[in-house]
Amino acid sequence: MQQKRRICWQQWILLLFPAAGFVWFSQTLRLGVIGVGTLLGWIVCLSAAALILLVPGMIRKGGRKRVAAWILTGIMVAGLAWCGYLSVLIFSATGNSPPDSATVLVLGCKVDADGGPSLSLRSRIEKAAEYLQEHPEAMCIVSGGKGSNEPVSEASVMAQELENLGIESERIIQEDQSTDTQENMEYSARMIEELGLSREVAVVTDDYHEFRAGELAKNAGLIPYAVPAESVKYLFPANYGRELISMTKFFIEKWI
Repeated sequence: MQQKRRICWQQWILLLFPAAGFVWFSQTLRLGVIGVGTLLGWIVCLSAAALILLVPGMIRKGGRKRVAAWILTGIMVAGLAWCGYLSVLIFSATGNSPPDSATVLVLGCKVDADGGPSLSLRSRIEKAAEYLQEHPEAMCIVSGGKGSNEPVSEASVMAQELENLGIESERIIQEDQSTDTQENMEYSARMIEELGLSREVAVVTDDYHEFRAGELAKNAGLIPYAVPAESVKYLFPANYGRELISMTKFFIEKWI
């Protein structure tokens, strides 16, 4: 009977990377959240671990199994390289600071069932208030409609919270019809044109979201700059994974 080959020490070391990644993506469980980004992270980490365990044996057996092992390894490496490229775009987009003349554009996200802002939305509101206080001449558009699971529009919640933080109501314009980032930009661009505001926009959104938001702003004829809100720590892994999917979809649609 052929002796079962044990896992070598090099494989144990390599397994530390997907294990660490799995733990990192699992942080969202602290807040009871399992989103598509979390699932993507788990799938990638488990797939990487499976390859680390199986590929050496497949290569030793030769033939079709060796070919399959190299193909699977190539797919994994290409996928990780693509995620790395997207990550560079995500993190480099946050350093594009706006001029003082820019119109502030705050992008909405989930409103809680009680009508209050979610953790991510509150982070954006607080960042917008900070920027508006530092730039007292700037006008602000809060952009976000009412989702099917939201009691009120995201724009109305943002406007109220900004007023509570000391921002004058006459500086706040509500765009409450959009349902996604593309519509945020398109509808806000129309309002900017109608009101004669600067097409240079200081986009307030989560740090991971700035690149794609900026690209969609350009498509709507705006000149985007970044005012990134720091993501909620335990939600970042899920949001990051989801953004990788959204950016991949964005580039596919752009190239087709």
